[in-house]
Amino acid sequence: MREESTMSHRLKILHLISSWESGVASELAAFTARLPRDEFESEICVLTGQACQRVPDVPTTSLNLRWQFDVSAYFGLRRILRRFRPAVIHTWDAAAQCYGVLQSGRVLAEKRDTEKGWWQKYFDRKTHRFIVPRGNIVPHENDDLPVAKTIVIPPVAPPPYADPIPAEALLAKLGFPLVESSGHYSPVFPRQEAPTSRLQPARAPFLIGIALPLCSEHRILDALWVFETLNHVHLNFHAFFIGEGKDRELFLRSRDRWKLFSRVHFLGNRPDLGRLLPSFDALLHLSPSAEHSGTILSAMSCSVPVVALATPESQEYVVDGTTGILIPREGDFRFYRRTAAKKLLYLLENEELRRSMQIAAKDRVEQQFNFDAAVQRRIEVYREL
Repeated sequence: MREESTMSHRLKILHLISSWESGVASELAAFTARLPRDEFESEICVLTGQACQRVPDVPTTSLNLRWQFDVSAYFGLRRILRRFRPAVIHTWDAAAQCYGVLQSGRVLAEKRDTEKGWWQKYFDRKTHRFIVPRGNIVPHENDDLPVAKTIVIPPVAPPPYADPIPAEALLAKLGFPLVESSGHYSPVFPRQEAPTSRLQPARAPFLIGIALPLCSEHRILDALWVFETLNHVHLNFHAFFIGEGKDRELFLRSRDRWKLFSRVHFLGNRPDLGRLLPSFDALLHLSPSAEHSGTILSAMSCSVPVVALATPESQEYVVDGTTGILIPREGDFRFYRRTAAKKLLYLLENEELRRSMQIAAKDRVEQQFNFDAAVQRRIEVYREL
């Protein structure tokens, strides 16, 4: 009876996120998995996509959002609130914040970026508290975000998975097994009689990851141009795009037009992203958006060097030349395309540099972006509410 009484008095938290491909999805999953079950009861609601249960014992529901404001999704969320009766609605991105504020209750919003416009100001006024990872937004320099309602926490990386997928298993699982040829390994599906790489023969192809929604604003076309350049110098590599988006067909046509179909692969949404990351030799991140910068920390925690566009977030995470490589934002798109290709090729050519960056990236995450500290800070916020 005492145990049942304790369970009934747990604080109920509804976690609201736009989709599992959001840049903070892995952080949400790791955070809810570590919440004390005897004190908190959690449920996850995603606006779009499948309601795959990524956290054991935490129910997950999808609202199947069809457009920006969907009346059926609004009432679907209201039904969930009536059934679950949460004490706090914890929103993890901007879209989730909008739907959370439209409902009654205390809304705790994660803020990675500040949007302009009257509608965003309205939602910010209605939000009870903000959680801001340090480095994303500076509250006292931004009049649109009330300082009194803002709680600043250190940016963190979710802990790496205990059972990562090895690179060889990843290629075999995705249908790209390796065969031995001419004293080194090469893909089973190369271009016809691909010339020998200018680089020293590698035991296996280099694996490059891109974990971003397939939308033009995340500069996916620039990444494809970089891969076309690497293919032009006959680098033995595979690039994997993880995520979905409205411009997927455009990028598929661009890939095929540049004859990259044997090198560049679109995997869609992958709930096991955390298991895939350790297989990559590098992560390419050209998006200027702060919302998806959490992927950089996730890769670094898995000892994966990052080649990223220089933004306020990436500059806080990545030590240029030590834990990864930053691409300056100066110049036009031709400049940073060429720079990204040169930097990525330089990283892959230098095995010693790559290994030192792997060690330095993991050490930096463990020392500067401790996940346990952020979990404890959020728990304290729950208790204060």
